[in-house]
Amino acid sequence: MNKGAIAHNIKRQTIMKLNTIEKYLLLAQHPTKGRSIYGQYVNYGTIGAILLEVSLNDGVSIENKLLILKENIEFENPVLLDIANLIRSSEKPRKIKHWINKLVRKPRKYKWPFLNELENKKVIRIENKKFLGLFPYRKCYLIENAIRESLIQDIKTSILNNHELNNEEIVILGLVEACKMHKIISSEKKELKTIKRELKLILKENPIAGTVAKTIKDVQTAITIAIVTSTIAASSASSS
Repeated sequence: MNKGAIAHNIKRQTIMKLNTIEKYLLLAQHPTKGRSIYGQYVNYGTIGAILLEVSLNDGVSIENKLLILKENIEFENPVLLDIANLIRSSEKPRKIKHWINKLVRKPRKYKWPFLNELENKKVIRIENKKFLGLFPYRKCYLIENAIRESLIQDIKTSILNNHELNNEEIVILGLVEACKMHKIISSEKKELKTIKRELKLILKENPIAGTVAKTIKDVQTAITIAIVTSTIAASSASSS
């Protein structure tokens, strides 16, 4: 096996080890600047990815548009466990929109554990810094941009070649659409137009049935509304 084939296999194996949340954060990561491309919007997407990861593991059901956490489901991941306990402690079942808006208030609490996991898997490098030598902050740099590029190419192929997709692939595509991340897939104007059209068609006609499909739809709607609302609020604040 030549070096190119070996490198390709390593990238594929690395991607296969990532969960939905980690893949989403990797897609949202700027290739060189040590930050997310989509700023505040990535926080909504992260919460949506977490809820979708639980749904992929058959941990929730949707009843009358309300998110119901299954009683027998257990979580080893501390972030998922924390969110599960929060949902269980709620006085009544609530819509996905409620949970996204509530959980996004503490983005670092839910996002950074998964960024730390990406570092453990040698996908990113986290650097601790201080602004003016006083205020600590962190930057995330890709160790090898080829892994992110390979994931993006997989998504592009899925959209343009219209091959059979599994549940996780549909979930990732749903997050790309909800967070308007189309430009990470292509910067070529004509191709980008095709990607947007085909992506909408795939999500509209996706073969997933049941709770995962409902969760994808509800997460997409909730993220879209949240982003629009926060944009309007920010615009109003800046003009006042």
